[in-house]
Amino acid sequence: METGIHLGLLWASSFGFWWYTFIHMSYYSRWGLVIGTPLFQNFLKRSYALGVSDLDKLHKKVNFSDPNFTCMLCGVGNAATANSFIQFVLKKNPKAHIFIIDLGEKQVTEVKKLVQHNFSKSNITIRQVNAIDLLSWLKSSSLNWIETDGFLEYFSPSQLPRLIHIWHTLLKPEGFVTIRETASQNKIGSIIDILRIWLGKFWLRVQFYKFTLKDLERIFDTEGFKYVSYPTGIPTYRRFTLIKK
Repeated sequence: METGIHLGLLWASSFGFWWYTFIHMSYYSRWGLVIGTPLFQNFLKRSYALGVSDLDKLHKKVNFSDPNFTCMLCGVGNAATANSFIQFVLKKNPKAHIFIIDLGEKQVTEVKKLVQHNFSKSNITIRQVNAIDLLSWLKSSSLNWIETDGFLEYFSPSQLPRLIHIWHTLLKPEGFVTIRETASQNKIGSIIDILRIWLGKFWLRVQFYKFTLKDLERIFDTEGFKYVSYPTGIPTYRRFTLIKK
């Protein structure tokens, strides 16, 4: 009897500790449990390569060795993601100018620490800024590559076309965009969207928005992009590569 009581108390205290920790975890820590894992980082590295290779299907060539090559990681998530992107770019062009942005203070602070410790000699600019305000400090036609992952779902239906228009304005004529985004196509996808939005509120305490594949394709087309898209192996999650028409 006493053993059962002790086990019950141990379970209750353990659950209580877990729940207290969960409630007080920051957005950065919660999201890092997913995107900071080696599995997800390997997924990103493969996605970068696939996104670039998809340019062949658009009959577009990219000159990574251009001494004026510039790129942006739009919404960094955490330092692990920044590290993966920086390494991928610098292997192709050690002189590339890399921009990394995020709206979160913690994300920007941790990425700055990473860059100071590991990439202090590289040309990397880090800013805490809303992507809707990018044109306030970047010039039109100044980027060769814009990369992001799971970023569009943070923008409302009224904001998203504006963001895509800003990306189009920032790209050089030879520039391109690579992204992975949720894009439901059927009833199963709609159910997954409901779960995803609920988890966003419960786990991350943020508002996600739903966009179907047709929604995204319409916005890309309206804002002047040609594109290709393919499944990623994750339900409703697709990769897109976009270039200017």
